[in-house]
Formats: sequence, C-alpha cells, structure tokens
Amino acid sequence: MHAMKEKKRYMMILSRLMLTAAVVVISWQATVRSGVNLHVENGDKLLHFLAFAVLAVLVDFAFPKSRFGVFKIIPLILYGLAIEYVQSFLPSRSASLADLLVDIVGIGSYLVSIPMLQRLPLLQARWAV
Repeated sequence: MHAMKEKKRYMMILSRLMLTAAVVVISWQATVRSGVNLHVENGDKLLHFLAFAVLAVLVDFAFPKSRFGVFKIIPLILYGLAIEYVQSFLPSRSASLADLLVDIVGIGSYLVSIPMLQRLPLLQARWAV
C-alpha cells in the first residue's frame, strides 16, 4: 500500500513538471511566427489534437485527487480559447474556431479513453484509492 502511495506521489510531481513544460512550449509555439509545421494535410489540426490530448492527460495526472471532469476540462478549454484570442492579434497567426473545436476533441479523446487506461498496470497508480 505504501509503495502505491509513493508511486502516485512521484507520478503527480512528474506530471506537474511535465504540465508546466508543456504549457510553456505550447504557448510559445502558438505565438511564434512559424511554429511547428507538419507537412501533411491538416497537420495544424493534428498538432492541436495531440497537444490538448496530452494536456488533458497531464492535468488529470497532475491533480489526481479529483476525477477528470468539469473542473479540469473547463480550464483546458479556456486555455485553448486564450491561445486563439492571442493569435487573433498576431500578424503571422489567426484565430480559428476549428482549432478550438479540435482542442476540445483532443480533450474528449482522453476522457473517453480513461476506462481503457485504468486497466494498464503502468498507470493504475493514478486511480488507486
């Protein structure tokens, strides 16, 4: 029991560090003239999806005492909205409702994958009581 508690604490600290780094990198990429560009059709949408799916995982693991619900989802959506708002003022960027919708789909993908993830031994500490 003590080992599971320690694993959960370690996972929480690591997730908080990774969440901080992810927010810094994503915010920077969202505001620079030419951020990461995938040379595939809809590469920008794929990056939005992946970024917000990863952020959802990190937020959930960084704050394990509460389930992944409204109090975690709304701040993520507001972050996506804030990025689009800032981009509306940048000459090299533009705001996009489609990007925000893809952000929400990325968040939702984590939400619907939770029952499957709970079965993975490596991640079970997250949901341990």
